[in-house]
Amino acid sequence: MATMYDKLLQLSLFQGLTLNDFTDILSKVKFRFENYKAGDVIISEGEACKRVAFLLDGEILKKTVVTGDHPMKVNECLSAPLTFELSSLFGRQTTYRSTYIAQTDASVMWMHKRFLIEELNIYPIVDMNYRNIMSAQVQALNSYLWSAPASSEKGHLARFLLQHVELPQGPKVFHIQKADLAAFLNESFSKTSQILKEMQHEGLLTYERGLLTIPDAARLKELA
Repeated sequence: MATMYDKLLQLSLFQGLTLNDFTDILSKVKFRFENYKAGDVIISEGEACKRVAFLLDGEILKKTVVTGDHPMKVNECLSAPLTFELSSLFGRQTTYRSTYIAQTDASVMWMHKRFLIEELNIYPIVDMNYRNIMSAQVQALNSYLWSAPASSEKGHLARFLLQHVELPQGPKVFHIQKADLAAFLNESFSKTSQILKEMQHEGLLTYERGLLTIPDAARLKELA
């Protein structure tokens, strides 16, 4: 059975720390551990991000909602180990962008973000891990922003879908009407229908009555 040290070491923020480092951290930083049952809401969209949350065990459902003229909802299953929205800790918008719900029994460790500033930054490897995590997210966004246009309409759709998920692999579910999807893609309704039909025939996704299901997002990466 994995020890607490093993579990924490799997988290990207703590990778590279020694057992002595962790022992020292645990003596200074106040962690709170909470267990959740399937269906429990762990974090709600719009909630103030005052603490760092780490998923140590279990699976969760991440629900992200887009409102406005072209609404959309994205559901994504994620597994431990996981750190929740480090990008929401600081900056202009310090609220959670998504809602997180336990899919199975889940264990979450919480830490007030002041400890990240006052205590953990004295460990160079933690500071470097945090910088690397943030840099990787920015670089991923820049890659999509500055990359050449997709070579096909299917590639355009694949890129749009991948831009709206956290991990580019595994099953994803989009709740979106075809007319709204066409607007996002700047395509006609009939052309969007054709693209969806072709990708469904290839087993890349299914679409029915506003529900777009992706069996494995990794298969979209080649098209995008």
